[in-house]
Amino acid sequence: MKNSWLRLTGGVLALILFAGCASTPEPAPAEGPWTPSELSFALSGNDPVEGFNRSMFAVTDFGMEYVVDPLGRVYTSILPRPAIEKFNNLCVNLEFPARAFSCLGRAEFGGAWDELCRFLINTTVGIAGLFDPAGAWFDIYSTESDFGQMFAAWGIGPGCTFILPFMASLNVRDGVGSIFDMAFDIKTYIPYAGYATALNRMVVAHRAYEKAVAGSADRYKTYHEMMLLRRQLQLKMYFYNALNAAAEARKAGIRPELPPDRPVAPKPEWVSAGWRTIPGFRPQSPVLDTMRVAMFQPQNDDDPWYFRLSVFNGDFTKKCDVREIRFGEELPALRYGYWHAENAAPETAEERLLAGENGGRPEKLLVLLPGIGGDYSGMTSTALAELFYRSGWSVAVLDSTFTWQFYLATGGVLPGFLPQDGENVRRAITLVLDDLKQEKLFNPFRSRITLMGYSFGAMHTLKVAELEQQSNRLCIDRYVAINPPVDLRYAMKQADALAGTGRDWDADKAVATVIEIAGKAMGAMQNRYPSYDPENPGEEPFNYGVPLSQEEADYLAALYFKTSMRGLLFTAHREKGLPALSTEYRWGRRTELYREIDRVGFEEYAEKFISPELAPLTLEELYAQSNLRAFGDSLAANPKVRVVHSADDFLLSGEDRRFLDRTFGGRLVWFDCGGHLGNLYVKSVQQTLLDLAETNNEPVITESVCK
Repeated sequence: MKNSWLRLTGGVLALILFAGCASTPEPAPAEGPWTPSELSFALSGNDPVEGFNRSMFAVTDFGMEYVVDPLGRVYTSILPRPAIEKFNNLCVNLEFPARAFSCLGRAEFGGAWDELCRFLINTTVGIAGLFDPAGAWFDIYSTESDFGQMFAAWGIGPGCTFILPFMASLNVRDGVGSIFDMAFDIKTYIPYAGYATALNRMVVAHRAYEKAVAGSADRYKTYHEMMLLRRQLQLKMYFYNALNAAAEARKAGIRPELPPDRPVAPKPEWVSAGWRTIPGFRPQSPVLDTMRVAMFQPQNDDDPWYFRLSVFNGDFTKKCDVREIRFGEELPALRYGYWHAENAAPETAEERLLAGENGGRPEKLLVLLPGIGGDYSGMTSTALAELFYRSGWSVAVLDSTFTWQFYLATGGVLPGFLPQDGENVRRAITLVLDDLKQEKLFNPFRSRITLMGYSFGAMHTLKVAELEQQSNRLCIDRYVAINPPVDLRYAMKQADALAGTGRDWDADKAVATVIEIAGKAMGAMQNRYPSYDPENPGEEPFNYGVPLSQEEADYLAALYFKTSMRGLLFTAHREKGLPALSTEYRWGRRTELYREIDRVGFEEYAEKFISPELAPLTLEELYAQSNLRAFGDSLAANPKVRVVHSADDFLLSGEDRRFLDRTFGGRLVWFDCGGHLGNLYVKSVQQTLLDLAETNNEPVITESVCK
């Protein structure tokens, strides 16, 4: 067997690794702008066999959905999560030789020593590796080293992108390295161990994989870029070094540095509406504070006893009923998420009288509209849904109009023109309410409906409020807009300005920066963030600070905006061909198309993509009608509307703030800090949203036109 392994690996090395790919890779760009596609190219080079790689990934994707998913449901329902995780620990422990020898091969002697110590401690004290006392008690962590990393340390380039089904490797070098990893893996020589290991490992990885590709218009592209970033972090031993640095800091008694606690901002002179402060928020900057939206997480979404696939799993997301609506019989379905309230308040005699023969206690239904690029399964949407669900609300969450799913469902309508978007959202809400009524999940005779939107979805909420004021079809009792932009053109300019971050970087600087951002972001996202209570911060305040520099935060925000637009434009070009894009769509050759799409800014999108479809409407008319000022009088006269905003939201100009304050007056609540949605993890902000959504003092509307 030993000779067979040597012949196999030697042949692969000689014929594939050193020969490289047949095509000559193009040089990486010398300077920015560093779009997601340019970064991907700088990190991994050319993809000359993209069609093959996509085919191989399709096998993996199919297997994860139709093989691993059903098998995992059985497996995780039989075995609890701790048992599966302990078996995974055992498997990782048996892979010790590959990690240790690859560390030696790259002269990482400290890492090799740590791997040896971990193996000895976990095999003995940790009962064959089922437990990890080496990490928990002695701060000795795994290097995650492998032979692909060793080859990289030797100066061997990655070669071209090369993917095989169910293999984590992304290129020729790492593919060859995985063969050596297998040869140095003790499980390779234990009969049938590979089968059990594969099932267990794929079940453990299923949730992360599902989160990574969910909602993606191009699952291969998303998977490739996510794995590429993770691989770069492994090559630099980022997590191993970060864990060791944190351990040294703990031993030295050094606590993580909190952002400076600044004095509470005074109420501006122009504010006539409600003004609230957040003591202890420790603001960093409007863009950095915006990043804190990632700290607004579902609080019950990590069941310690059963994995997500298990029928016994109690995660909040598992309770979501994924339903479908259709704008037309020939059009694709649009999914939405629905959580049905388990506990509602007892009915009163007045409510029974109002409900008439239908009877029953009044229900509270929240319809939620996400921001740009958001969908019903997004983290912010899910966290808001959980917040209201725990307060007795049923919650329906739609996709944003600025998603490829909504684009297809409407028959190919590009979003961004507010009057058109508002009509489409209104139509979608009508279909959702009809669907819930048909399934007897919603009784219009005894329900109160609140429409809530955040960011771009907040603009849609306010537009629907105006349309409903003209013609009441949905009978919505309350509209709550969270951080709505006022002037879409100004918001676009702000987003495009962020995209200029790093324009003067060279390739090395761009790669180093994005790897640093990815490492910090992934490290932060591994934390569970409790809601912050300003009235009870605790003796040792939890660190909610964003561990990024201003430049890194600006660049990360720009990447988010770019990727939000990417899926939409890609889908539109694939479906009908967009005249503004010169690169032809080809199934197995998409790299150049993505490079062109990623260079499109928001103002260019409005000018070259939306405006031509709205002719004879001019670009200036498009912007004017997509501004809240266009229907400000209607909003000012609508008693059902409530607005929550941050005074330092970078998507608002000074005049935008004054317009909101004048228009809504006492129906607007300003918070002194938080950037754009970055204060949603604060309990006082959450309570404000719950209070504003309620209509308890108002009678249930029972007009026949609504019901």
